[in-house]
Amino acid sequence: MAGFELNRRGVLAGALALLTFPGAVRAEGIKRVVCAGSDVTEIVARLAGVSVIQGVDTTSKAPHEVIKLPSIGYLRQISVEGILSLKPDILIANRDLGPSSAVDQLRSTGLRIEIVAFPLNGEGMAAKIRHVGALLGREKEAEALAAKVGATMSDLARRLEGVTSHPRIGFIRSIDGGTPMAGGKMGLVDATYGLAGGANAFGDFPLFKPVSREVLAASPPDYILADGEVVSNTGGAAVFLDQLGLTSAFAGKPDRLVETDLSTLFSFGPSAADQIAALAKRLHPDRFAG
Repeated sequence: MAGFELNRRGVLAGALALLTFPGAVRAEGIKRVVCAGSDVTEIVARLAGVSVIQGVDTTSKAPHEVIKLPSIGYLRQISVEGILSLKPDILIANRDLGPSSAVDQLRSTGLRIEIVAFPLNGEGMAAKIRHVGALLGREKEAEALAAKVGATMSDLARRLEGVTSHPRIGFIRSIDGGTPMAGGKMGLVDATYGLAGGANAFGDFPLFKPVSREVLAASPPDYILADGEVVSNTGGAAVFLDQLGLTSAFAGKPDRLVETDLSTLFSFGPSAADQIAALAKRLHPDRFAG
């Protein structure tokens, strides 16, 4: 818990600097926010409401209301003109904001850009919430939300302490033209699996890679993870598993297909804590008995 306390102190110190340094944008002056990154968008919405958000990137899908907001493009390929047209007081984004040339161009206009980057763990999630809360002048709301997220992740770590088996999880992003598209080695994915007590079955894949039914059937992951909407659009769980060639391997094991909301699970935003805990419960039910 020492690292958690240090993170908290750092966030509080940053908030104090924000309010006292010459030329700093005071929290009470922030009325119009543009968000880039699903984690940032969810945090801002939870702390200050959707009404303060003027625009979001295409990865931001929670809460559902933000989908209707003006788009600033993909997180790594933002639109400078689109952002400036929204006249924001601040752009709050996660570490993947890009390209760098667009970020530099935005900074040259005088727009304040706050990059939110914290470790991919429970302490980092809570510290991120507190940091955004300090930016928005919503410290009280942030403290309550960060405490809830921190408690969920601390309980999860306690339950999984000493776990030696790490079930292999295969992330299927989509089935395009009958060919499954598997998610490979990615920081957010690997960190999520690690916190849930699992391992990446496709850890030797570069980002996204087509994988054949034959390969999946020959060496089936212990679990398949997919977005619930993707499974539904494919025709349901039975059709989805059939297209993966896993009908036989998963026969009598309906719990091995994990349908979730990937827009928040891999985001390390507030909702991710409960989703990671739910995934862990699926992987290690004995640790949650009673």
